[in-house]
Amino acid sequence: DDDAEEVSSTSSEMTRSQRISSFLNLISTFLYMTNYYIVAPTCGQYAASVGSSESMAGIVIGMTPNAALVATVLYGWWSNHSYKSALVFAATCSFLGNVAYALALRNNSISLIMIGRGLNGFGSARAINRRFIADTFSKRDRTAASASFVTAGALGMACGPALAAVLSRLSYPLGGTLWALETSPGWVMMCMWSLFLVALVYFFEEPDRSHIFGKKPMLELTSKNEGENKYLLDVENHSSRELESNSEPPLWRNTPVMITLWVYFILKLVLECLMSSCPVLTIIYFGWDAQSSGYFLAFLGLLMFPANMIVARLSHRFEDRELIYYSLVAMLCGILGFISYLPGKYSVIQYMVFGVCIFISTNALEGPNMSLLSKTIPKSWAKGIFNTGFLATEAGAAARSVGGVWV
Repeated sequence: DDDAEEVSSTSSEMTRSQRISSFLNLISTFLYMTNYYIVAPTCGQYAASVGSSESMAGIVIGMTPNAALVATVLYGWWSNHSYKSALVFAATCSFLGNVAYALALRNNSISLIMIGRGLNGFGSARAINRRFIADTFSKRDRTAASASFVTAGALGMACGPALAAVLSRLSYPLGGTLWALETSPGWVMMCMWSLFLVALVYFFEEPDRSHIFGKKPMLELTSKNEGENKYLLDVENHSSRELESNSEPPLWRNTPVMITLWVYFILKLVLECLMSSCPVLTIIYFGWDAQSSGYFLAFLGLLMFPANMIVARLSHRFEDRELIYYSLVAMLCGILGFISYLPGKYSVIQYMVFGVCIFISTNALEGPNMSLLSKTIPKSWAKGIFNTGFLATEAGAAARSVGGVWV
C-alpha cells in the first residue's frame, strides 16, 4: 500500500493540468477564508441598518462555521465519488450566499443576511481541499503541500479584513441600498466566486485515486466457472474486510488520530480568538479603527509566505512530530506574552509582537499536524466519510464556533 501511494502523483511529477487543479484547490480555501472574514468590520453596522442590533454581529459571523459543520458531512461523502462536482456545488453556494447577503439591505431583511452567511458556510470546501492533498500527494511531499494549504487559508484570513478596509475608503451614493458600504463585501465576493466557478468548470481535472480505492477487477469468466469465481471473489472480499475491521481500533481509541485532532482543535481555537478579538481589543486598548486593525491582520497574512516556506523546507529534514512540538512551544510562549497582566500597562509593541508569534506558530503548526493525521489515519477511513478532510474540518469548524462564543 505504501509503495502504491509513493508512486502516486507528487508535486515534482505533476502534469500541467494536475498543477492547475492543485492551484484551484488552494484558491478555493483562499476565497472561503476571505469570504469568512471580509464581513467582520461591517456586519454589526449591517445588522443595525436592517432594523436589528449590532449585537447580532457575532451570530451573523457564527452562521458560517455552524453551516460548515453540516456541510462537511455532505462533502466527506461526496469526495468519495468526485472532487470537481463537490467543489462546483460549494462554489455555487458561496456565489448565491453573497448575492443574498448583498440584497438584504435593499429588502431590509436580517433573514437574508443569515441565509447568505449560511450558504457561505455550505461553500466551505475545506474538507474537500484537505482530502485532495491527502489523496494526491505522496507522504514525502504531503507536509509541504499542507503548508501551502495553510498559507492559502492564512492569506484569505488577512485578505478579508484588508479588502474590507479598502472598501471602507470608497465613496458610496447617499442613501443607496444596492451598492453601499454594508453590501459591497457581498458584491465583491460574488464576482470573485463567479470567476473561480468558470475556472473550476473548464480547468479542474479529477485526480487518479486508484492507489487508494484500487482498480476494478477485470475478470474474464467463462460460463462454466463464472459462478465459482464470483463466489470465491465474494469470500475473499468479505474476509479482507473482516480482517481489516478487526485489526483497526475504533476512532476514540486511535491515539495518534485523536491527539492530532485535539491539537488541531486547540490551534484553531487560539487562532480564532486572536482574529475575532483584534477589532475589539485594539479599539479598547489603542483606539484603532477598523482600517488599522484590518491592515494589521493583512500584515500578519503576508508573514505566512516566509514562515511556510521555512516549514516546507524543514519538513524534509525533521519529522512531523518534531515540527509540531516546536510549534506548540512557540504558540504557548506567544499566548503567555499576549496576556495583559497589569492594568494600564498593555502596549502596542506587546500586542503586535506576541500576536505575530501566535499567528505564525498556529499556522505553522497546522501543516505538519494535518500531514501527520493523513499519515496515521487507517486506510479504510481514508476511503469513507470519516476521512482526513472531514475530521480536520469538523474539528476546525467546532473550534471556530467555540472561539467566536468565547470572544
